[in-house]
Amino acid sequence: MWYQKDWFTGIDYYNLKEKQIYVSEKHIVSPIEQEFHEQTEIYYIESGDADIWINGEKYHLKEGSFFCLYMHLFYRIENIRKPLCCMKISFRIGVFMFLCFEQRKAWENEALIYKVYPLLQLKEAEKEKVNGIFKELLIEEKEQRFAYQNIHIYYAMQLHALYCRYAMEREKKNNEDKNLVWNVIQRVLLNTSKTVSLEEYAKESGMTSVTLNRKIVKLCGYTFFQLQKMGKIYNACALLHFPDLNIQYISDYLGFTRVEDFYRVFKRYMKMSVREYQRKNIGCGVKMLSAEEGLQILQYLLLHFQKTFNLEEMSTCLKMKVPLMEKRVREEFGRSVQEVLEEIRIRIACSYLSATERSITQISSEVGFGNLSSFQRSFVKYMNQTPSQYRKYSKCK
Repeated sequence: MWYQKDWFTGIDYYNLKEKQIYVSEKHIVSPIEQEFHEQTEIYYIESGDADIWINGEKYHLKEGSFFCLYMHLFYRIENIRKPLCCMKISFRIGVFMFLCFEQRKAWENEALIYKVYPLLQLKEAEKEKVNGIFKELLIEEKEQRFAYQNIHIYYAMQLHALYCRYAMEREKKNNEDKNLVWNVIQRVLLNTSKTVSLEEYAKESGMTSVTLNRKIVKLCGYTFFQLQKMGKIYNACALLHFPDLNIQYISDYLGFTRVEDFYRVFKRYMKMSVREYQRKNIGCGVKMLSAEEGLQILQYLLLHFQKTFNLEEMSTCLKMKVPLMEKRVREEFGRSVQEVLEEIRIRIACSYLSATERSITQISSEVGFGNLSSFQRSFVKYMNQTPSQYRKYSKCK
């Protein structure tokens, strides 16, 4: 990854591996566990009948299902009533971020990543088009004629563009019938830097204040006032991780008239003071700081945590000398490169221990530890308990 202003797209313009498109035809006959995937994956279901959970929401898989799974979407497939016959492509989203030339409105890219439905059920004409492109991709993969890798990119871009088109068109139609109350709940939790009254939301929704508040309570169990305070505190927790922001600034930004009010409300919702929260949480995970070099190093470690670590290889990839890398990591994270990598592996191992039934030995290997004993030793160092104890405790929650 070369040093450039758009390094965060995940693209090294000179590295063919970064631009590789992976194409396959899959037959899924047994459940697929939830697992980490660093690439975007697009599936088309030719036949079959099963269920897929995407970020905790259940969808029905059948002939004509077309879905795009970005890196933040965790999924698992279960209840396979009829084996799934499907086609799949995978790629780094940065490929399309630098190839895409279409100008879009400011909100549209955010909507494509976070707000549209990840799984679509295609109409007949849409099925024919998507199925045809996938078939062409598979032919190119099999024959590997001259320039087949470029053809891969062109076809894959078509599929991603079609998914975006279909998803946005369905979202526009669905927006017309979108639940007004859920929309208000979301806005209250997110619009924390400005205080909008219940009366204003009610007027926009065409309801009285009493009716809107009653419907909010019915849907989520909290009053409008409670949601407003909760949203501010949740955002405060995120802002507290940035060392450049002092408490007074955070309090003012979130609309508190006095910093004492902020302290009091924070303690009511978090069951601990601001200082206790900082001592307990700030610094125990990997912090995303503003220095580009620090972020580059952190991104590299997050994307390569499963591999055998080689400092020289990392130095070559990032075009940064080893002493400089060590210096930047010490400055930004207060630890060595190896220690930051070790903590990343332990944090991801915690997710696997909580969300899967994989053996501890298997998890140890999958997060990059050479042997079980070193994994056990590192886990106790960071978590103050063994992997078995952590799994038992997390399952009881």
